Amino acid sequence: MLDILEKPAGAVIQSRGGLTVGDAIAMLRTFDPAALVLIAGEYGGLDEILGFRKTPVRLNVNDADGFGPHEVPSHGERADTVAVVVRTRE
Repeated sequence: MLDILEKPAGAVIQSRGGLTVGDAIAMLRTFDPAALVLIAGEYGGLDEILGFRKTPVRLNVNDADGFGPHEVPSHGERADTVAVVVRTRE
């Protein structure tokens, strides 16, 4: 079993974005099903993932340092797609 699985950087650049749900499922199947799934904390450390949420998203609208490129639409704005967002402790 591999210790690290990720989508190659070239594939991310050529595609519309990062992992799809299908990519994540295929990758996660290679790990121990009892292993915790964690995400990097905002200022360090690791946080537990609580679940996933379908969320409308506008793509490639942020370019300021420290912000991800995608954003949840404001009231009345149209979403470009619906993404699956990782839920962590608020």
